[in-house]
Amino acid sequence: MSSLNPEIIAKWDERLVDELVELHSFSFPAHMQVSNPNEYFMDGLREDGTINIVLRSEVNRMVGHLLAYPQSSVFAELRQWDPAMEDDSSGLYLEMIQVLPEQRGKRIAKRLFERMALEAEKRGFKKLSMHARKANRMDEMIRTLFPENRFLRTIENWLGTGEPFEYIETTILFNGLNRETEYEKGS
Repeated sequence: MSSLNPEIIAKWDERLVDELVELHSFSFPAHMQVSNPNEYFMDGLREDGTINIVLRSEVNRMVGHLLAYPQSSVFAELRQWDPAMEDDSSGLYLEMIQVLPEQRGKRIAKRLFERMALEAEKRGFKKLSMHARKANRMDEMIRTLFPENRFLRTIENWLGTGEPFEYIETTILFNGLNRETEYEKGS
């Protein structure tokens, strides 16, 4: 992977949606994929306040994507799966991070997180929350990268996937600028 930088998506078109759908189909097992990916990604690109970041390879292929929403815009929907979830107008909710399987271990997720942290601070967010997948050790990556994380609870069947996820809250400050995590080595 070159030193290409993750970019914030400011404008989108149908080609971008198609690329996100393709990335999604390769990045997640079938039971983790959203049911209507075209609509899902269009909504994520259109909604005010979202942060969409992509990273492309040297040949301009999308290899990673991060989608985050202001927590106050998604908490009501997420409470059906996590009744303890609360509204927080200073919080950003990490909805999804996806990386092509053949690109894992190349610090793509870390670079997306770095760019997200900078953008979140620029927009005035003070806290990041997420439901981090345990099967791919995303919860471990968050522990390493963010300095003041709080693992608050495990949701055993997040979004009906049959998999446990950890609900995590952390400061936006990014702690992993020069550190390779175990997650990056193995995935």
